[in-house]
Amino acid sequence: MLDKHYRLIDIARQIDRDKTTIIRWEEMGFLPAAERDSRGWRYYTEAQVKKILDLIKKTNYFRDEDRLAEMGIKARPHRMVYIGVVIAVLLISYQLFTLGTRTFAATANSTWFTTVSAGTLSIVSASTSNSFTGVSVSFSSQTSTAPNLGAVEVQDARGSGAGWTIALSGTDWKAGQDVMQLDYDGTGSNNNLGKMCIIVASGAIQSVAGQDTTGITKGSLGCFSASVTSLSIYTAAAASGKGDYWITDFSLQQFIPSNPTAQNLTTTLTLTLS
Repeated sequence: MLDKHYRLIDIARQIDRDKTTIIRWEEMGFLPAAERDSRGWRYYTEAQVKKILDLIKKTNYFRDEDRLAEMGIKARPHRMVYIGVVIAVLLISYQLFTLGTRTFAATANSTWFTTVSAGTLSIVSASTSNSFTGVSVSFSSQTSTAPNLGAVEVQDARGSGAGWTIALSGTDWKAGQDVMQLDYDGTGSNNNLGKMCIIVASGAIQSVAGQDTTGITKGSLGCFSASVTSLSIYTAAAASGKGDYWITDFSLQQFIPSNPTAQNLTTTLTLTLS
């Protein structure tokens, strides 16, 4: 009759341990070496299993050194102990070697990073209201003048050098709520067709922090019309206009036809930076 064979897993289940623990006990000499079948698998006979379980119980999982000594069981160092000793020897040897070759002059490079965040293209400051010179009722055409468009501060902090244009647009003159009384984009004739123009001759631009203004071009004399709804004041070419600038001394003129109605008129002018 053949003896029943027990494998590692059978013992492991009975002692609530894994198979590697049993193999380690075997390597340390606590347990007899297992038999091997034709495939190389470890196995124990029923008698061996009973003896092993009894031994584990009596020695409290091989932790009772006095009991082990009474039974004449002397543990062999586990192979991991040998590996630990070898590693320790290698580390000591390496440190002795490096101490002999170390010099006081040494360099260490490290890479550091920072970020430059893009700002905006913006009109920082501009007049919110202004006035043209007043005129009296006349039976011939007249011109009302705004001698100063007001100082305008523009800033390009995008960091791209994409260039920009600042331009002026307007609306018809009104008296009261949405009652148009005078054109700003007419022909400038006496049939109530007013016309507004920008005077660029004295216009100037100055950098706040000393940036070059060579690539920033002033617009030309121009008037609003049915086909012209925006008048250029300054244009910065690509790679120019990066910084903070003041634009000053532009003026406006409004043609007023003859025999106008006596009233207060209002228009809205818009500066666009793009």
